[in-house]
Amino acid sequence: MIPSINPLHCFRHQFPLSNALSPTLPNLLRLRRCGLSGGNRRRVVTMAGGTDHYSTLNVNRNATLQEIKSAYRKLARKCHPDMNKNPGAEDKFKQISAAYEVLSDEEKRSVYDRFGEAGLEGGFNGSQDTSQGVDPFDLYSAFFGGSDGFFWGMGQSGGMGFDFMNKRSLDLDIRYDLRLSFEESVFGVKREIEVSYLETCDGCGGTGAKSSNAVKQCSSCGGKGRVMESQRTPFGIMSQVSTCSKCGGDGKIITDKCRNCTGNGRLQSRKKLDVVVPPGVSDRATMRIQGEGNVDKRSGRAGDLFIVLQVDEKRGIQREGLNLYSKVSIDFTDAILGAVTKVETVEGTMDLRIPPGTQPGDTVKLRRKGVPDTDRPSIRGDHCFVVKVSIPKNLSERERKLVEEFSSLRRSSSSNTETRQEKHSFGSEPRKEPSLWHKMKSFIRPEDSRTKFGTMSLNLSLPLRRVKEAETSAILLSFLALCVITSAVALIQKKDK
Repeated sequence: MIPSINPLHCFRHQFPLSNALSPTLPNLLRLRRCGLSGGNRRRVVTMAGGTDHYSTLNVNRNATLQEIKSAYRKLARKCHPDMNKNPGAEDKFKQISAAYEVLSDEEKRSVYDRFGEAGLEGGFNGSQDTSQGVDPFDLYSAFFGGSDGFFWGMGQSGGMGFDFMNKRSLDLDIRYDLRLSFEESVFGVKREIEVSYLETCDGCGGTGAKSSNAVKQCSSCGGKGRVMESQRTPFGIMSQVSTCSKCGGDGKIITDKCRNCTGNGRLQSRKKLDVVVPPGVSDRATMRIQGEGNVDKRSGRAGDLFIVLQVDEKRGIQREGLNLYSKVSIDFTDAILGAVTKVETVEGTMDLRIPPGTQPGDTVKLRRKGVPDTDRPSIRGDHCFVVKVSIPKNLSERERKLVEEFSSLRRSSSSNTETRQEKHSFGSEPRKEPSLWHKMKSFIRPEDSRTKFGTMSLNLSLPLRRVKEAETSAILLSFLALCVITSAVALIQKKDK
C-alpha cells in the first residue's frame, strides 16, 4: 500500500484555512487509512511497481526539475482525495506521489533511468531511513502555489497561495512618523521629510557574501529556510512549520561576508521627499506613498512608505468628527442681556455673539469654523461653544442693593403676571343662561314706565337685555299674564286711596 500525506494536516497550526479545506476529523481519518497517522513515519516513501513515472506525470524523460514540479502540482490538485471524490482518485494520487518522489530526487532519478524499479527496490526501499520522500512543502505548494513572497497570488486567477516570506522581503515597506500641529491637521500642510531606506548592496548583489564560494547551504533546513516539527496526537501526527533558527530563514550560511554591507546584503541610504498632507486629517491617520520604501535591486521591487500622522492637542479645543468643541464662560448679566465675547478658534481670535436669555449649558455655534472633510473639502464642520454662566460669590453693597431691587421687581412682575392670568381665567368661564324670571324682569325699564310702577316691590332697575329671537310662545304668554296682573293690582290700590 502506498502512503500519502495530507498537506492540510501538516499546516493545521500555521495557516487558517476555509471550512472546505480544513483538517476535519474525516480528513484525518482518511490520513490514517493512507498509512500516515501511526508509527514513527515522518517521511513518505512511495513505490509503485510496473508503472512509468514519466507517463504518470505526463512529462518526457528530458524534463527539467521545474517541469516535473509543475506537472506534479497540477496533477496533485486534480487527484487528491480531499478535492476529488471519484473512486480511483486516491490510487491515482498515490501513483503521482510515487512518481514525483523518484523524479524530483536527482540520485533516485538516475538509478530509475538506469535500472528501473528494480534499482529502486534494491537500494531505496521503505525500510531505510536515507529516503527523504515527498517533500510536504512541495505538496502544500501543489494546492496553494508557491513563490518568493508571503501570501503569494492574492487576487490572481490561481487563488491565494501561502509560502514563507523571505526575511528580506518583510521590510520592503517602511514607516515614518510625522508630527503635525492641530492647525496643520485642520487646514493641511506641505512638508519636506528625510527618510532612511535600504537598497541592495552593489558589491555583493544582495547576497551578503564576499563571493559565490562563500555561501553554503544550511544543513539544518536543507536550504529551505524552515523546519517542520511533528507531534503525535489522538488523530495522528500533527506537524507545525517554523523558520529555521540556524540560518534565520535564508536557507544558506555565509562563511565570508561582504565588507560593504557586512553580510546584510543591503546598505542604508537617505532621501528627501515632499509630502502634501490634505486638510481634515485625524490623529493616527496613515498615508501611503507607493514605491518610496526599501529597494530590492535583485527583484526590481520597491516597497511603500507609510506615513503615520501624529497630531498635537490644542488647549481648549477638542475635535469630534468634523466639529470642534470649546467652553466659554460669561457673566450672569451677559447671559441675561446678551453680549459679544472674544473666543479662540483655529483661525485665531473671533467674536462670538451670546443671545439674551442664554442658559447654562446652552451651545452657541460659529458656523463653518470646524474641520473640513478630507474627501470633500467644501464641506466643513462647526465650532461649538458650550456656555458656562459665572455667578459672583462676593458683591459690593451697591451691587447687592441693585440685585435685591432687581429681585423685587422680578417678584412684582411675576405677581402681576399671575393676577392677569387669573382674571383672564375667570373672564373666560362659560356664561350661565339667565332664568325665565330674570329675563322677564330685565325686559322692563323704570324710565320707560308710564304707569308709575315705582310703588311695586319689584326690582326693575336692570337694563333691558337683548332677548333671543328664538323665544318660545310660553315665555310671551307668561309675560302678558304678568302685565295684566300688575295693572290690576295698581288700579285696585288707586281706587282704595
